[in-house]
Amino acid sequence: MVGQPVLPVSVMHSDQIDPAQLDGRPAVIFEQAVRQAKADGIDLLVALPLFIGPSRALTEYLPKVFVESDPGAMKLSIRPALFGDDGVELLDLLVDNLKDTGWTKGAGTVLLCDHGSPIPEVTACRDQLAEALRQELGLTTTDLVACSMERRAGAEYAFNEPLLQDALAQAKGDAVILMLFLLPGRHAGPDGDVATIAKEHAPAGLRWKISPLLGEHRYLPILLGLRLTSGPRPPASARRAMTLFLLALFLLAFLFGVFLPSPWNGTLMAIGLALLIALPPLLLWTRRRRRN
Repeated sequence: MVGQPVLPVSVMHSDQIDPAQLDGRPAVIFEQAVRQAKADGIDLLVALPLFIGPSRALTEYLPKVFVESDPGAMKLSIRPALFGDDGVELLDLLVDNLKDTGWTKGAGTVLLCDHGSPIPEVTACRDQLAEALRQELGLTTTDLVACSMERRAGAEYAFNEPLLQDALAQAKGDAVILMLFLLPGRHAGPDGDVATIAKEHAPAGLRWKISPLLGEHRYLPILLGLRLTSGPRPPASARRAMTLFLLALFLLAFLFGVFLPSPWNGTLMAIGLALLIALPPLLLWTRRRRRN
């Protein structure tokens, strides 16, 4: 898809797996990959995160390991996580996975469930996706609830609430646990923690299903390719600044058109009006283009 080698690398731990369980090929962790890349004379090492949000593994651990691995002149570029700037691409994957369960509007409660993170910025990605899903599907805060599989103890981690077991207690109808997990394993596998929590804590009579995982969606490789080949989009703050800039141009043109003598006033007022008319379609076109 991208026309260049892509190596599967873990942040840590996977090198402890018996290679016999991996078709005889030992797993590689990031530190090993850095040393090998240096030995191969690589100038730029690109890390393409198979992560939903900006965890500390990306923001702190990888840069730290890279420096400690004595990379020499080699540079490190960490691409954006899958959520990106506003989660718009992940939103489409989640909608597909929700509908794949047979869900229909009004059938029951949707529980958007992630693992639970000690990082507020990661949980904020979950909450933004939940709000975007509500707007996309016309749901309320009781129709779709964002929750965590687990959380650390202490009031400082309360931003992960509610927990899945508590959200299940309030669910209605044909509930769907919409998985904000990428891959199967101890947590998200068929007999993983999420399924166990649902079996043990779902109220009697509550019918529930678990959605497919994001890693199973056909679009995920395309999304990874987009994260690799395109630079990060301007942040939302920059887009808001551009909108304000265009509005300011309109106001200036209008005011100068009012106070300057003819023939300039008519020309400037026409420019200001054109900017005002063009701004909403431009913003709508930009949003649709990003989503497509």
